[in-house]
Amino acid sequence: MCRGEADVWSVGWESGCVHFGVVLLSHSRLSRIDKTNVQSEKPALELSEKRLTLTVLRLVWPVVLQEAAWTVLAMIIMVFIGHLGAEAVTAVGLSEQIIFLPVMAFAGISVGTTAIVARHIGAREPAQANNTMRQAMLLALILGIIFGLVLWFCADQLLWVFRARPEVIELGRNYIRANAPGTIFFFILYCGESTLRASGDTRTPMVVIIIMEAIGTGLAYALINGTGFLPALGVFGAGLARAVASVIGALVILAILIKGRGPLQYKVRTALVFDWRETRRILKVGLPAFGDQLQMRVGMSIYTIILSSLGTTVYAAHALAMRVEEFAFMPSFGFGIAATALVGQSLGAKKPDLAKKAGYIIQRYCMVTMVILGLITFVYGRQLLSLFINDPEVIRTGALGLKIWAFAMPGMATNQSLAGGLRGSGDTRWVFILTTIGMWTMRVGCGALMVFLFNLGAPGAWIGAVLDHNVRAILIWRRFAGGKWQKIEV
Repeated sequence: MCRGEADVWSVGWESGCVHFGVVLLSHSRLSRIDKTNVQSEKPALELSEKRLTLTVLRLVWPVVLQEAAWTVLAMIIMVFIGHLGAEAVTAVGLSEQIIFLPVMAFAGISVGTTAIVARHIGAREPAQANNTMRQAMLLALILGIIFGLVLWFCADQLLWVFRARPEVIELGRNYIRANAPGTIFFFILYCGESTLRASGDTRTPMVVIIIMEAIGTGLAYALINGTGFLPALGVFGAGLARAVASVIGALVILAILIKGRGPLQYKVRTALVFDWRETRRILKVGLPAFGDQLQMRVGMSIYTIILSSLGTTVYAAHALAMRVEEFAFMPSFGFGIAATALVGQSLGAKKPDLAKKAGYIIQRYCMVTMVILGLITFVYGRQLLSLFINDPEVIRTGALGLKIWAFAMPGMATNQSLAGGLRGSGDTRWVFILTTIGMWTMRVGCGALMVFLFNLGAPGAWIGAVLDHNVRAILIWRRFAGGKWQKIEV
């Protein structure tokens, strides 16, 4: 779940009961796997120029639907939190920023795994793809333990770095610690989901995640507000629901992969066997992606500090505006994931021209989708914000932010789609370089100047972010058009 802008505020409300989730899936089409298809050498995607558009749509729609469902359900949860007041919204927003620091760091491992698995699937080498998946799962376990301990023991200090006020630290600490043990499971879920998508199977993750999100919405409502024998836990209840979701997701995805899905099968008996050669391959592609995500999170953290220094009202308006903007943001993440899988498999099948054409088709679809959704948030921003909170100043400030952010949509469409294609090729180093340029010169640099030197307040910070997306789009488009990524070996 390397989700760009909106991932900072995502709450990931996949939750429920382990037994219920497993039983439910056992009666769904996910468990009725054709045994003869396990370890099949046939790629999951049809890699032909004649049917390229249909292949793109087949790959994209489950991801877009999953992201849209995730966005709607997460927004419903934020409505629950919004009724607790601006302090609760701020606590969850800052805590999510902190929780996603390690998640975005692990995204580097996920990107490396996706690029290599997609190449092997395209080349009809399922055994090699499964070996890559097993090593990635082992890395997920190790890193999940490390980052989970850091979150648990350093919650107060991390919130202090974000200049949270004492009342916000009290709420945020409980939210972070509720989530810390679930970091291991979240990493495993993230890794399994990415591997399935790399193989061309976007439907299985879609069904799993939507089911868990629906269950999680009900559980979060019960834990936040209290119902029946459950006490009202407020912000802590929201964090607990998210942690339970991570456990459910990891167990279900593991069950599917152990049973076997298409060319993928996870063998438990070799789960703890460390293969340094394969790990080095993952890191070769993944480390630049790790650096990309890490610098982006650090940049976003400084950007958040800039905004939070303007007061709780401004930060609450920003957090809620980002939640609304996810209507426009989320489809772009789906298109980016589709580009990663399709470009990777096309290169594995020795079809570099098809990979490039697929990237451009995905970019066009992404552009149209995001511009339309951006217009909706531009026009109806005030009404959408009023669903979350009834504070008129927060609504007024957030509505202005939505109008400014609408101008970032074309750039973000190009960033997500074509950068996804570059990552699928293994060209993560250049994505790292270009993303760093946009983040630090535009978002952080120009944003800070407009806030502190020109006294433009929150609008100045938002303009810096819009410049970041559009400058980065130009740079990434030039790199993709150059075609050097088509010759990279992973």
